[in-house]
Amino acid sequence: MLERVWQGLDTQTYRDFEWVVANDGSDDDTDEVVKELAERSDFPVVLINASCRVGKARMDNELIKAARGDFMIWCDSDDQLMPEALETLIDTWASIPLEKRDAFCGVSALCRTQNGILGNRFYETDKPFDIEWNEMYSQLQSDLAILTRAELLKAQRFIEVDFMISESTVWSRIGTLKTRFVPSPLKWVHYKSPNALSFGGHMSYNRAHAHAVAMTRDIKERGMGRPAKFYRAVTFLRYARHGEISVRKARHMWGTRAKDLLGLIAASPFAEMLALRDRLKGKVRKTHREFDRANEVVEIRSRRL
Repeated sequence: MLERVWQGLDTQTYRDFEWVVANDGSDDDTDEVVKELAERSDFPVVLINASCRVGKARMDNELIKAARGDFMIWCDSDDQLMPEALETLIDTWASIPLEKRDAFCGVSALCRTQNGILGNRFYETDKPFDIEWNEMYSQLQSDLAILTRAELLKAQRFIEVDFMISESTVWSRIGTLKTRFVPSPLKWVHYKSPNALSFGGHMSYNRAHAHAVAMTRDIKERGMGRPAKFYRAVTFLRYARHGEISVRKARHMWGTRAKDLLGLIAASPFAEMLALRDRLKGKVRKTHREFDRANEVVEIRSRRL
């Protein structure tokens, strides 16, 4: 629904922005649609085309590389910014004293669906306030409108190991910084849109899942009890097996401390049983192999329309 994304941008009260669009090897009319929208736009439009599908992580990194602004905000095919969104986010950033901005990753705000505002209301104010990004997300647990400093994203790109990987692999690292949180909705999220991005229930993207579990461990395991931590170790090994990650690499990914190794040893029999069950049920897809082959032959081109 590129038309919906474009409509949100076209109505913005703040006009100093560019729209960078990634076409991940689709053979539909994306090129023609973007070109037609660019002709109707009074803001710059950049189109990045991949000759074959290489996945969201790779294309997101291409978007990051192509972006020229000081900030970035993502709009997937099921997103639409409200008219005042960019102006509110930029003005909120400007309200942070210059000497304090290095401690912030950016500005965050709520999202709305047709059923209401998303997220748990953990706050008691309607005014912007400062909070560690990871703490905010752990409390809110929902989609967000996130204006992020581009320099941080250019330094912390997505791991390219499969077609899809959890965005938490990037946000959890950036999220040790603070965000100025705007407790009002600035973006519509239209769930169940055609071509909306999501993980399926089958066993795909296993290599990416294993990396995500390991990379977010310090954040996700805050305050967890031993049973929950043990379950995460089992889950990690299960995905690592399906993702064909070697035992040595899996140990390195999980941690090199003695208690990390002991935890993996204890979790291994349970992970093996689950992995065997997955294979017997025919649930496992080796999408990482397809990803590796695609990256050997892909051609990616970027042009300003």
